[in-house]
Amino acid sequence: MKIYTLKSTYQTHKHLDIYSLIEFHFVFDAYEITPKYYDVFEAIRYEILYKVDELKKRFYFDSKHQKLISKALYKLSKNDRKQNYVFKLFPRGLAHIIYTNILFSDLIYIEKSSEKPIIKDKKEKIKKELRRYTIQDKLHFKNNFTRFWFRFIEPNLKLIELGKYDLMMEIIMEDFDNYASLPFELLAKEIIASRLKIPPFEIVSYWDKDIEIDIFIKSKIGYIVGEVKYKNKKICKNVINVLLKKCDKLGIKPAKIVLISKSGFSNELLKEKNENITLFSIENFKELL
Repeated sequence: MKIYTLKSTYQTHKHLDIYSLIEFHFVFDAYEITPKYYDVFEAIRYEILYKVDELKKRFYFDSKHQKLISKALYKLSKNDRKQNYVFKLFPRGLAHIIYTNILFSDLIYIEKSSEKPIIKDKKEKIKKELRRYTIQDKLHFKNNFTRFWFRFIEPNLKLIELGKYDLMMEIIMEDFDNYASLPFELLAKEIIASRLKIPPFEIVSYWDKDIEIDIFIKSKIGYIVGEVKYKNKKICKNVINVLLKKCDKLGIKPAKIVLISKSGFSNELLKEKNENITLFSIENFKELL
């Protein structure tokens, strides 16, 4: 699988500051465009909306279930991407067909769950809510451009074909920060791997039916956990408290905590003198270039 790093995006967009470069990476990582834009939304209008007839050929499925496959990918681009979600969209037999098409489309890869199976004691009665519970892997798009396409473009092709470009830009701009939270989380794993000098594949997320942790690493020094926030407000110290409560529920004590924020950190957190807490702001991503 080809990996599209921030550095690879930088090679064609060296004119951008780090903030704009990251936004471009969230959309154009796997789609090389002319390096003349400074605003990501202007680039989206001219390089995607105005070229949609050419680009949609990339996402054609040679299947009678083309529309249903696209629907499933649209849903995956918006939700928590758990593997079984596809099976909730369609009747069981059809869901298997759609799921198989998605896996063999070369657009998706599977992120394995880090959740440990429940050890069942024959004498112990299993709680009702856990009887049908199964551990689920997650489905990831192989690049940001593909996910952007299925989140915004594919479901709105008719609007674009009718020339409703201003309306389309409103739709994209209104939801862009929500969309960007996942690629920012993936990019955060890139900077952590670089700083800690560990292979990127060792940095995963943790999820189960009750808990989600953005950064979850089993390292030589112990567990390294972290939270990633792509929001227009600073991270405060309470995020650490919430994270530690999650770790308590899992029965682990983290050796190190990492926090990654789009908008920086509160003064209280910046004054925290703890060598086991590492903070990453947008400026730190320059290390990847």
